[in-house]
Amino acid sequence: MENLEAFRRTLESIHRKNDASQTLNSITVNLAKAKSELSNATKALADLMDIADEGNCKACLVFLTEVRATAIAAYNTIRSAENEIENRSGCQSSAN
Repeated sequence: MENLEAFRRTLESIHRKNDASQTLNSITVNLAKAKSELSNATKALADLMDIADEGNCKACLVFLTEVRATAIAAYNTIRSAENEIENRSGCQSSAN
């Protein structure tokens, strides 16, 4: 009976680890997609900034600069989150 209970606990533990691993993988994929989209957005914003500069639209240029800075900050936040997940994944695998 004790062996059966130990086996049940082991199965539950494995199931939780698999769920956590799948969740981390899903988050990692979503972060990579978001990072890619932000990268594309910052490139597009830079192009718009060039157009605004050529058109001498200072108000547009200021606005686009602020939006681009926000997008870059978001990109950097995502990179930090990816690094944190990578570091924690390494800790988890070494703890097992």
